[in-house]
Amino acid sequence: MKKFLRNQYYKSVDKIMTNITALKPYLENIRKASISILLKLAIAVVIASSVVWLGKFTWKYLTDQNMFLVSPVTFSFETPDWATDKFINEINNIHGLKRKYNIFEEDLTKKIVAAYEKSPLISKVYYVERELPNRLNMKLELRRPAAIVMRKREKYLVDKDCVRIPEKFYKYPEEGGDPIYIVCRRSTKIPEYGERWNDVSIGEGISLLNYLKHNKIDKLLKIASIDVSNVGGRNKDGKIDVELWTKNGAKIRWGYPASSGQVNEPSNYEKLQNLLSVAMEEGADLSNMEYVDVRWKAPLAKRISVR
Repeated sequence: MKKFLRNQYYKSVDKIMTNITALKPYLENIRKASISILLKLAIAVVIASSVVWLGKFTWKYLTDQNMFLVSPVTFSFETPDWATDKFINEINNIHGLKRKYNIFEEDLTKKIVAAYEKSPLISKVYYVERELPNRLNMKLELRRPAAIVMRKREKYLVDKDCVRIPEKFYKYPEEGGDPIYIVCRRSTKIPEYGERWNDVSIGEGISLLNYLKHNKIDKLLKIASIDVSNVGGRNKDGKIDVELWTKNGAKIRWGYPASSGQVNEPSNYEKLQNLLSVAMEEGADLSNMEYVDVRWKAPLAKRISVR
């Protein structure tokens, strides 16, 4: 029995050894193939890395050339005819801008927009676009003088949005025009440049002026000032909220502002029609009128007394 088991054992070992010997060429082929694949993969990785590195190096070299440097003085935007040389120079040298930028710089347009939006001369930045090799095209809404706020003999320039703007960069009135004053005798905090007036009366004055300008009444009747000193008051002494004065000295009693919500107060449109009806009879410059009161269904008017 032991002899039989020993023979079976040796037979099994011989069979295993025979199978291993038969597999050696196959395993050798697998080893060689694996080495070849790994070698090719390593070469491919090295080549890919080299291409990426070379591409980055080449890109950096090309983009660092002077031809791709953009300066604020080369920024392109439409210059309005009312802009002064000081204004244009300030736009080209906005605080917060670097002297030069690379046209391919990351987030370049966002940086430019952020710098321009902080300027009191800029109302809105619509877009900033890159134009190769070294130009930026922009569309801006520039702040333009609309009136002068007169308060305690001091004068402050404002735009149509009631934002205070720096006088030194503008010429107001513009050539061929006359200044329009928003008169306010009430105490109020003076805003910084680029900030809106936090005063209801001044805001109402600018709103009315925008309405008159939209209908070209400011030039037709030669409006010189809008007095809003009594806006928001109790009017116990019968003072009128808003009064307009023409260049020739005629007073226009406008009454409550449109936003007051007064039930019996005519709308701005109705008041304007009343004013125009008097102007058609007496002349657009109202030079013979002491005052025109447009607060009623039928306007009241008084001519200058002639002795």
